Amino acid sequence: MLAITRMGSVAIGILVGLVLAVILLKAANQNHKMKTEYDERQKIIRGKAYQIAWYVMVIYEVLMMVLHIGEISLPVSEYVLHFGGVLVSAIVLAVYCIWKDVYWGLNSNRRRYSIIFLATGLLNAIPVYFSAKEGTLFANGETGPQLVNLMVLIMLVVLGITLIAKDAADRNAGREG
Repeated sequence: MLAITRMGSVAIGILVGLVLAVILLKAANQNHKMKTEYDERQKIIRGKAYQIAWYVMVIYEVLMMVLHIGEISLPVSEYVLHFGGVLVSAIVLAVYCIWKDVYWGLNSNRRRYSIIFLATGLLNAIPVYFSAKEGTLFANGETGPQLVNLMVLIMLVVLGITLIAKDAADRNAGREG
């Protein structure tokens, strides 16, 4: 019964997240369209980024399969392990796109997206903070569901650092040129 309740909660959370994503994408793009627009060069490079990210996810999942076959268990829930693969590949995709100057679309409002990223980070930090404070982030030899929030938070920090580093590199290249 608990698994059904938890599964229902997760399904509702995903639906709410999707609705919020649609609303936020429309708000974040300058022309208020949900779809971010890219030119041909960006599309080609982004295609390469998706290809690399896909291979990263495949390698990650094969590694998880090998651990499972070898009966090597990690003190992490399986859904967290698999979500980790999604996040690792998403980080690879985003970092590649940032460094190749194809992360932002033609209609992207960087300020609005930055605010959304910051708000997303704060929303993910809340359950991490309280579970760490209560000592439930790691309980009974396994991680709690808030580890997913921590992983998203780490992903956002990596993306933020990458964006800052890329801006600094571009400024330095502009001074040298």
